[in-house]
Amino acid sequence: MKEFDFIEFNSNIQKDFVDAQIIVDKLQDYYEIGYRDEDKELSELRLSEILNQLKLKFYFTYEFLGLEKMESSLKSELNKYEGKFEKLSFIPYVDVAYSPILWIFQNHLNAITCHIKIEGENKFENTNSQNLLEQILRGTPKILSDRKIEPKNETEVRNEVYKILIHVFPDTVREIPIAKVSKTYKPDIGIKNIKSAIEYKFIDSENEAKVAIGGIFEDIQGYEGSEDWTNFYAVFYMTDNFMTQDQVQAEFKLSNVPFHWKPLVVFGKGKRVKK
Repeated sequence: MKEFDFIEFNSNIQKDFVDAQIIVDKLQDYYEIGYRDEDKELSELRLSEILNQLKLKFYFTYEFLGLEKMESSLKSELNKYEGKFEKLSFIPYVDVAYSPILWIFQNHLNAITCHIKIEGENKFENTNSQNLLEQILRGTPKILSDRKIEPKNETEVRNEVYKILIHVFPDTVREIPIAKVSKTYKPDIGIKNIKSAIEYKFIDSENEAKVAIGGIFEDIQGYEGSEDWTNFYAVFYMTDNFMTQDQVQAEFKLSNVPFHWKPLVVFGKGKRVKK
């Protein structure tokens, strides 16, 4: 009998993952904006088809490899979603949609391919996780508003976001030091698996906006060359419209900020307590 090709299996499954995630993103738009029922139903039908095809591929793989316990585990995990594969779940406080079935399959794919080195390994998982992370970061004002918190500084903002992230990404950490010759830099929050670091800036005036951007430029120099963190998010939490997303992006572009640094401007309630 032909040997099982783990690399080909991974490549095939990753394509299905991408197709499924595109539909998940589309369905979230349907829920938020509102579309005709038939458009939503067609997308749900297609998502269900892809996920059921994935189920068959995993069952075949476990049977082929003689992994009865793993097959039983997968069946047990999927059992409560039987007949509801097209349904999405939402992360509390930010209303970000995701497919629980897709995450189950991702965990099983990781287990099946954990012993081999694949070029571009876990590309779907990383991309999907980063998209999810960005959605949560953009939802920072809602996280605080739902908890009836009007922050007075960066610490209060990032503490509440951290509480959400640690549930979504169990490998979330805080202030892991990056040692340089003259200074040690510490990202506010980090997601180890996707090597993503997050810096928060609390801005309560136009002058603070300028200072915050300058502070990020200093952080950029400090974090460059780190092997632990390769993707960076600078989240500017503004209590008023001191700068727009386009203006901050323009500042980044003019200063030749590396492409792996992404600014996110969000607006929410709050007021810095003057000393």
